[in-house]
Amino acid sequence: MTAITSDTTSHSAEATLAQWTYDPWRERPRVAWVAASSALALCLLVLAAHEPFLIALSLCLFCVGSFAPALAAVQFRLDAQGIARRGLFGWERRAWHDVRRIDELPAGLLLSPYARRHVLDAARGWSLPMPVAQRLALRAVVRRLWEATLERA
Repeated sequence: MTAITSDTTSHSAEATLAQWTYDPWRERPRVAWVAASSALALCLLVLAAHEPFLIALSLCLFCVGSFAPALAAVQFRLDAQGIARRGLFGWERRAWHDVRRIDELPAGLLLSPYARRHVLDAARGWSLPMPVAQRLALRAVVRRLWEATLERA
């Protein structure tokens, strides 16, 4: 579902102001195919090493997991308190007061806990990929909610 909607059946007491799903297979199919091919090639390489079963399985899962952002759909929900992201391993939540900077990325936004560019942005920041059709509207909603939190502080 890629829609900016009002939703009273949110996961919290707050009403969801916007929600969307980013599916890399729909938005960037070439990148998804390259990622899937790379993960498969790495798994075949691990299997060719003739490691014990559990080690080979662990390494293959690690290889596939490394490419998860390019393979798996991610769902996002925005409310007045923060943003929630649902990936392969469940929901994560980040409050607006934990976001110090928002940068535009080609496919969406980066929410960073650092006021200036930092080496750890890639690890600690959240990348919010957005569907092409709604990217401008979603960027505006995210910025408006974040700036409203800054004004309250």
